[in-house]
Amino acid sequence: MNLCVDVGNSTINVGIFKDEKIIRSLSLTTDLVKTSDEYQDIIVKQIANSGQIEDVTNIIYSSVVPEINFSLKDALGKIFPNASIMSVGPGIKTGLVLNVDHPSEVGGDLIADLVGAKEKYSYPLIIMDLGTASKVLLLDKNGSFSSALILPGLTISLRSLSNKAAMLPSINLDKPKSIMAKNTFEAMNAGIVYGHADMLCGLVKRLEKELGYSCKHILTGGSANIVKDYLDIPFIYDENLVLEGLNSIGFKNGGKKNER
Repeated sequence: MNLCVDVGNSTINVGIFKDEKIIRSLSLTTDLVKTSDEYQDIIVKQIANSGQIEDVTNIIYSSVVPEINFSLKDALGKIFPNASIMSVGPGIKTGLVLNVDHPSEVGGDLIADLVGAKEKYSYPLIIMDLGTASKVLLLDKNGSFSSALILPGLTISLRSLSNKAAMLPSINLDKPKSIMAKNTFEAMNAGIVYGHADMLCGLVKRLEKELGYSCKHILTGGSANIVKDYLDIPFIYDENLVLEGLNSIGFKNGGKKNER
């Protein structure tokens, strides 16, 4: 079995795979203060009595938070002593052509998104990955990763608005019921959610206009569920895309499929 770990700025997503099928997933809050022992305790409690610890032979690890890597990898090594840890980065086989200026700068999470989407949906395609930052990734008609857009995510936008505007409160985002906001909460909530949705649609349309052809649209990421009902372009919602991409990368780099 493969254990796939995607460390983001806000959330650590973990998936356990048997061959291509995800059989268990869990999500942890990214916390730079937690020790290796604390992470070990949290993870073990979530998968206790599952019978999966001894079956994990490969760990495929992606992170955009370098400060957490030592403690989390140490915890994973203790929990899964029979597994090797493979970090997504330069030298890892992905099957992707990176037609960008600095391929080494492309984060492991973006690589996993692209690998997962390419294998599941072919190409050309545009991925909208909504997390702490929102990313718009292009896999062109030749199957090459040829463009990326990065912009503040929904929670960053909300936090910045509350922090910089003295009269605006801190709120939690929710799915708005209408664009016709009647109070401060509704005004902030609807403004950010509808605004983000329309911004994403606008960027996708600009990309396709520049390309001269249409693409499939894939939506993923922790904040995708908030905006997915407000996009006015067709799309495929795939909540486990990055984990499935990591799983595929594991097999491309020597991971063996379950033979039982």
